[in-house]
Amino acid sequence: MFTSWFRYDFGYSWPLTLGHGLVFAAALALAAIAAWRGWRPWLVGAFAVVAGWGLAGTVAMHHAGQINEPVRVPTRAFLASGSGRVLDLGAGSGRATVGLLLARPNVRVTAVDLYRGYYGIDDNTADRLRRNAATAGVGDRVEVRTADMRQLPFGDGEFDAAMSVAAIDHLRWADVERAMREAARVVRPGGEFLVVSLNVDLWVRTAVPLPLHGHGYWGRSPDRERWRQAFSRSGFDVKEVGTGPATLYWLVTRR
Repeated sequence: MFTSWFRYDFGYSWPLTLGHGLVFAAALALAAIAAWRGWRPWLVGAFAVVAGWGLAGTVAMHHAGQINEPVRVPTRAFLASGSGRVLDLGAGSGRATVGLLLARPNVRVTAVDLYRGYYGIDDNTADRLRRNAATAGVGDRVEVRTADMRQLPFGDGEFDAAMSVAAIDHLRWADVERAMREAARVVRPGGEFLVVSLNVDLWVRTAVPLPLHGHGYWGRSPDRERWRQAFSRSGFDVKEVGTGPATLYWLVTRR
């Protein structure tokens, strides 16, 4: 896990990738200094508590959030055959793309994104995704396109499956449904669509105890029933709903 923090360039800023670790190191050093110099016990305890939070936050961000690593596929049921042509909606710097290609060695992925600045990654480009795929040794199985998931430049039923990891759920609700309908159009009947969202569980609340300014996405979990109904309206049947560390996912099939 630790070596992959520096192996890939997924573009996240240092407060997200290293911030909790720096807090841990600084607070631990202050606690040691305070104890050595005989400062008030409550002050030593306060520094120790902050150090503990920094350590817990580091584990949460990198184990649960996988913040600078390829994203784990949350269910074995997705592309259980191990092959097929897959569309990754909102691929960004490629965390989910690379994760899928590593987990399913016979799939090919077309990754699409608008490649505009968002969520602290202002310089995302298609080339960054290509570099990360090459680093993982899967660059020959990915094609990167600049496209809008709400208006896809692909034919009907062109893909065996689609996925969107921490992407479609960032849209306004009307645009979420537009993107769902587009996914239903380009995925063949019987094909799968995997949507992965942040689940505001104990892992997330440990790492980010207060909602980030301008990042309300961190402060709530999706309404499962609302999403189920939207999938149904868009032409999908829900096959599986599940959770993992900091993760909520839906696996649906195209009618």
